[in-house]
Amino acid sequence: MLRKDTSKQISGFDQYYYDNVIPQDHLLRRIDETIDFSFIREMLADRYAKDRGRPAEEPEFMFKICLLEYLYNLSDVQVIEHIRLNIAYRWFLGLNLDDGLPDDSTISYFRVNRVGLEKFEEIFHRLVDLCVEAGLIESQPKRAIADATHIIADVAIPTWLTLVRQAFEKVMLELKEVDLPKAKDFQQRYEKLWEELKGKKRDEKLPFVLELAIELLEVAQPLLPKDEDPYSATAMLQKVISDRNDTAKDRMISVVDPEARTGHKSDMRTIQGYKDHIMIDEKSEIITAVKVTPANAEDGDQLIDLMVQFQEHHGVFPTEVAADKGYWFGKNLRYLHENNIIGHISWMKTKQHVSGLLSPEDFQFDPEKMEVTCPNGVTTDKYRDRTKDRKGHEFRFTKLQCQGCPLRTQCTNSKTVRNVFISEYYFDLKRGREHYHTNEYREAGKKRWLIERKHADKVRNHGLRRSRYRGLERTGIHSLLSSMASNIKRMSKLIYEKRQRDQSALLQTT
Repeated sequence: MLRKDTSKQISGFDQYYYDNVIPQDHLLRRIDETIDFSFIREMLADRYAKDRGRPAEEPEFMFKICLLEYLYNLSDVQVIEHIRLNIAYRWFLGLNLDDGLPDDSTISYFRVNRVGLEKFEEIFHRLVDLCVEAGLIESQPKRAIADATHIIADVAIPTWLTLVRQAFEKVMLELKEVDLPKAKDFQQRYEKLWEELKGKKRDEKLPFVLELAIELLEVAQPLLPKDEDPYSATAMLQKVISDRNDTAKDRMISVVDPEARTGHKSDMRTIQGYKDHIMIDEKSEIITAVKVTPANAEDGDQLIDLMVQFQEHHGVFPTEVAADKGYWFGKNLRYLHENNIIGHISWMKTKQHVSGLLSPEDFQFDPEKMEVTCPNGVTTDKYRDRTKDRKGHEFRFTKLQCQGCPLRTQCTNSKTVRNVFISEYYFDLKRGREHYHTNEYREAGKKRWLIERKHADKVRNHGLRRSRYRGLERTGIHSLLSSMASNIKRMSKLIYEKRQRDQSALLQTT
């Protein structure tokens, strides 16, 4: 239940002490002077009972504690200890020197149960609205920049063998509750098997453990209650088993955080966890959209979601967007073109570009006649539709058509035919390549480093790199709090500087 009377004053003595001890240019003073957080109480009022229960801590007060955690990279336990000792923190929270503090578990309950991902998203976008109202972001934003960085999952990544064993043991715990004799039988067999496998290498042990795990799954599934949860014990064991197939994709990497995945930072470097996708306003460097995905998600698949997220909450699209080659997707280029947004997206070269061979854009495609003409003037209308991995049409030039062609060595290494894949986004990609060579693209590309600086700020100063929580939803909360801390720090600086300029201009006028 929320208190009806929210007014709380710092005593005269404590206020005098705060005024004389806390520097006037302290970050928390600047935030307090420039940003009004009173909207949080109204936004979260529906999460509290109206007429029952003990009076809860004020939502604005609790949000400010969460903010302090991410502003200064502290844990729930650490932030309470720091508030006890740091008078600037106490002043920022509106506390007297002798006021008591909530337990650290209250912070966790507030973050997950009182607020949750959806409400944190609302708070994030309300803060972006404040930036628009203050003139930091133009009502019609000019250029946005999109990019992603990784978040390491808060788990120890096990080997394949250990992962199977952990999933096996989770099913065993549940089986004991419904059929103890069967559970004991499997436990004895498991212990005996493990004893027999002593001295063998992990890869040699894995098939035997998998065999027993498959048998356990067959026995346990009919006995355990049917659950639609994709991360129930039996569902996880089933996935862990199927993931051991060499062709499996989207492999689970932990039963502790089953939504975390393995992604690739480069050809040599992998990451285990999640990705933080953001979009910033180039002029103000304020983060305007945030999305968290498992680490194996493609960066380019998130661009439209980021654009739509901003448009739904703020009513407009940026007029331009810049991004690296990870966003070079035909669907992105088409979406931007259809919504009159200029896309400054780096051109991702194909293997043919790298090898120097003629690529599909060197061929002329006629969609009305459904035929392709090669640079030597030869035309073919023989094609087959492709719908699985890439949507489009695969045209084929026969050996007879290519025989004696002076461009053959530049076209293909094949001794028989040349296949030319024409994407369903052929003309969107063509338009994007043409724009890639313009001065407008080059000018926009010079500013892309700004988003790298924003990622660095979140990672180094606001605890982004390793998730404090487990699961996609809670990692989303982690990312939003890190983004809000970075934004609030930036907002307070820009608003303060704007006020200083306005005061200076007023003095010169008078």
